[in-house]
Amino acid sequence: AAVVDPVTKISFPDTERGQVCLGAGARTKRVAILDVKVYALALYVDGDKAKAAKALGLLKGAYDKTLRITLARDVDGKDFASALDEALAPRLREIATNMATKEDENGDFMATTAEAAEKAEEKANDELEALSDAFSGIKLKSGTNVIITWTPNASKKASIDIAGDVVEFESEELALALLDTYVGDAPVS
Repeated sequence: AAVVDPVTKISFPDTERGQVCLGAGARTKRVAILDVKVYALALYVDGDKAKAAKALGLLKGAYDKTLRITLARDVDGKDFASALDEALAPRLREIATNMATKEDENGDFMATTAEAAEKAEEKANDELEALSDAFSGIKLKSGTNVIITWTPNASKKASIDIAGDVVEFESEELALALLDTYVGDAPVS
C-alpha cells in the first residue's frame, strides 16, 4: 500500500532503496493570504537499524536514511537552491560553532578543535555552493522527485538526486545540517 500525503494527495511507495517509510508530509508557503502547496515528502529508514538506535533519534542514528521530495508545483531550480541555502547556512554555522567551542575531558578549550571546525565549515560551504550550482538553470516541474540519501558510514555522507543528476557530499557537517533541515527540532516542512 502506498503512503499518501493528506495535504497534496501525492503518494509515495512503502519502501525506497530497501528502507521503510516512516511517514509523509507537505511543505506549504504562505503567499499573501494563500497557502501554496510546494512539495510533499516522505522519510525512509532502515527499519531494523532505526529500531535498534531508537534512543539516539533520527539525527544521531548512524543508519541510512532517504528523503523523497515530490514537487506539487513547478519551481525554479534557483529558488529551490536559495530556500535550501537559507535553511542550511545557519545550521552549518551552529554546527561549526559547537565544534569550535568543544572542550577536552579536562574542560580546556582546544585550539586544534577550533581549527578543525573552521576547515570543516569551509568544506561544507564549498559543497553547499556545488549543490546550489547543480540546481541553477533548471526548471523543476510538478511531479519532479528530489531524493536525498544519508549514508553516515560511507565516505560520501549524503547525496542528492535531482531528477537523475546526482550530487554527492563528503562533509559530515553538511549531511547533518541537511538532515536537521527536515527532521530536526525546527524543520522546514
